[in-house]
Amino acid sequence: MKKTYLNIVFFLVPLFLLGTLNIINPQKPTVSQLENRALKTKPVFSVQTLANGEYFKEYESFFADTFIFRESLVKIGGNIKDLRGFPGKDTPTIVINTGANVSQAQPHPKQQENPENNIDTTSDNSNTNSSKNIDGTDTNTANPDTVNVTNGRVLVFNDAAMEIHTFNAEASQYYANFINDFQGKLNNNNIKVYSLLTPTQIEFIKDKKYKSLSSSQYNTIEYINKHFNKSIIPVNAYEKLAQNSDQYLYFRSDHHWTALGAYYAYTAFMQTKNETPISIDRYEKDKVSPYLGSLYSTTLSKKIRENPDTIYLYKPFINHEYNIYYTGAIKMDVLDMSQAETKNKYGIFISGDRPWGKITTEIKNGRKIVIIKDSYANAFVPFLIPHYEEIYVVDPRQFTLNIYDFIKNNEINEVLFLNYILVTDYKDFTDLLIEMSNR
Repeated sequence: MKKTYLNIVFFLVPLFLLGTLNIINPQKPTVSQLENRALKTKPVFSVQTLANGEYFKEYESFFADTFIFRESLVKIGGNIKDLRGFPGKDTPTIVINTGANVSQAQPHPKQQENPENNIDTTSDNSNTNSSKNIDGTDTNTANPDTVNVTNGRVLVFNDAAMEIHTFNAEASQYYANFINDFQGKLNNNNIKVYSLLTPTQIEFIKDKKYKSLSSSQYNTIEYINKHFNKSIIPVNAYEKLAQNSDQYLYFRSDHHWTALGAYYAYTAFMQTKNETPISIDRYEKDKVSPYLGSLYSTTLSKKIRENPDTIYLYKPFINHEYNIYYTGAIKMDVLDMSQAETKNKYGIFISGDRPWGKITTEIKNGRKIVIIKDSYANAFVPFLIPHYEEIYVVDPRQFTLNIYDFIKNNEINEVLFLNYILVTDYKDFTDLLIEMSNR
């Protein structure tokens, strides 16, 4: 009986102490550096939220996010996930961990003097453009060594996380049809319409068995381009990225490309237009580190945490002014270094995703372009500054104006749709483009 009482005491006392410490602890964290996200704040009490149950629901989330020792517990949980798989509760998602040595994959840029040549490709000499069907099947596919299941369609390969693309014929054609309709409704054949779909990191890994988890992005891009009418001009950024895939083109901890990856896509765009791209040597370089991005937050991979990214920046050398718009103009920097102090450091590029922005340059050539984009375009836009008098940036996720009126009123003469390949996995992003066109 005495042993039973002792067990009860040993069980209840820690619970009581932890509960008391959580209640009296005045230093509630607001940001999780480990998960790279803002934590829930304490809800404001009101009779209405109490009555409808929202108050206690929000308070429960706040309590869970600010629980004492939470950061350490989350780190332990992430380390355990690296060792074995757990079923995800939200979506059926695969995370693969090959268990390979970090030095055989993509070493951190600090390990080499030149940040533009920092990926070791000696572990596999296979062709980047391996033979694949449009559904992503590969005759060379082998079973993965270790399969971990978690939230988000993400592959963890060595010390890099990357999203998995799934070809969707209906959604891909839906995207192409919108751009065709968009061009037709411009009622101005003098306005050139370009499409640049960017592949993601998984397309260029050298190990075929893990690459085959994702549908061939090359085939998807070709499929979409073939559905464009003859007035749409595709930009072949894929080839430029494939040719330079041994360089630091994609972040390991984030789903975006680096500024260097965006630069190669920019050179493809210039060559499509029969123009000479600016040499990257013209740019003064800077860097921000360490950086743990969106996919680290998804995976909490220990390997990624121990090898964070560096953001390399190429500073514009042409005089310009940049304004973003919600209602009125807000002056910003194209490379917004205030974002370097936030959890989303990729927001340095054009100060992140905004409804729309305008860059006015000293290049008085009458050329005006609008980039209709997702966040991949953010690192791309600064490279356009030497070529245009005005550059407009439109994010359909926030843009509230009619795009045709916008183009007409600003006398824009070029349109570039720049989005990454995963916008074609589903119809949601294209639906936003359609809404933007129907306002």
